[in-house]
Amino acid sequence: MTGKKTTILLWVLLAIFAIYKIGLCFFPRELMGGAVLLSVLPFAFALIHAAGNYRFRDVLVFLAFTLVVSNILENVSILTGFPFGHYFYTDMLGLKLLLVPVSIGLAYFGMGYLSWMLARIILGKSGPGMSGHFTYTVPLLAAFLMVAWDLTFDPISSTILKCWTWQEGGSYFGVPLSNFVGWYFCVYVFLQLFALYLKSRSNVYAQAKQKI
Repeated sequence: MTGKKTTILLWVLLAIFAIYKIGLCFFPRELMGGAVLLSVLPFAFALIHAAGNYRFRDVLVFLAFTLVVSNILENVSILTGFPFGHYFYTDMLGLKLLLVPVSIGLAYFGMGYLSWMLARIILGKSGPGMSGHFTYTVPLLAAFLMVAWDLTFDPISSTILKCWTWQEGGSYFGVPLSNFVGWYFCVYVFLQLFALYLKSRSNVYAQAKQKI
């Protein structure tokens, strides 16, 4: 796929996501059946964008870190309350891996990658490799950016769409503050793992850059 076609496709995905999000504000009951789009669209966007910025192997590693860490911590929290709090998923999001919908893992990847790229831009980190303080500052900032997104995602998905239920409610539109602490911890872990992985392969990117 050419660069122009890829750009057009990314804009189309972004437009669909924006239209659906706006529609939810006015017609939540009518559109709640498509709640899975909130996970699938960012996942598709991130996958396509990542393919143009990282090696295929690196994208798979990022995906693996994200899915494994998020699924383990989500399942542990459902069973024990750590690190997010006590909650359970309804059947709204479809197929589950143990106690967690598969689409939740896709959302972690999609928004995690976008937060990662935004953190790189803010910190002035160019190139796909990772070295120096960026190995730690990029994950720290990216996890914060992802929590900022969850401030709107979680209340809509749980309180309005009923995709999951907080057993004891919460002070932030029905969401407990422990959820956001848990999000930061979860996202930071898989992003830090990816940063360390990229640092270990910095010589690969350095050699590729010299050949250009």
